[in-house]
Amino acid sequence: MRYFVIIYFLLLTATVPSFGQAKQANPNKVPPALDESADLQAQLVPLDSIIDLAIKNSPSVKFQKDLVESSKAQLDFAKRVWTNNIMGFVNYSTGNQSIVSSDSQSPGSVASSNITSGFRMGVQINLPLYELVGRKSRVNLYKYQYNSSINKRDESVQELKKEVIQAYYNLLYASNVLSIRSEAKESAISQYSIAKKQFKDGAIDALELSRLKTIEVNARADYEEAKRQFSTYYAQMEPMVGVPFNQLVAKK
Repeated sequence: MRYFVIIYFLLLTATVPSFGQAKQANPNKVPPALDESADLQAQLVPLDSIIDLAIKNSPSVKFQKDLVESSKAQLDFAKRVWTNNIMGFVNYSTGNQSIVSSDSQSPGSVASSNITSGFRMGVQINLPLYELVGRKSRVNLYKYQYNSSINKRDESVQELKKEVIQAYYNLLYASNVLSIRSEAKESAISQYSIAKKQFKDGAIDALELSRLKTIEVNARADYEEAKRQFSTYYAQMEPMVGVPFNQLVAKK
């Protein structure tokens, strides 16, 4: 029993590292990341591609497209509804195949004949006056509704395009501002760090040190505000386009 335990332990310790190596040999593909030091616009896919993704994944555009299809179906139905007045019939009766007739020359009699057995089939068309007079107006009504649904869909696409364009350039603007604020913050921190040494050496007075401290604090506050604005526009792009932001980063 002791030997079985030792063998099991050795197999277990040999299996765990090999599993870890297998996992490292097939890592998941890491999504492309943004380079904070590079221009953001150069790192993203073209604006037209972003707009196409937004249109493809937009629930409002999909809703308007469904309305277009619904209006088209109603128009097609209105064009064919007149066929509801066409009826076919088939029946069968049994008998002795005799033909019943009466002489019309006899007083009080009417000529008639009847086949008492066999199949009977035919087509009956009844076109009400309403169908003849109102069909054109009804078809036009559904045609106008169909055209209106197309225009509404196109309007929805145009509005989405404008929103994506505005969000795209807001994001680029926020990225540029963040870069500027970052440089200003680093410069202010550096100047204040030098000023503290100069104050200790007696090169500057407390008033100058306080002024540089104020500049440093304001620079850090401006940087945080710029970062908040950039993060907001960054986060808004995903629900607007309908895909994770890393899919908007151009492949290198």
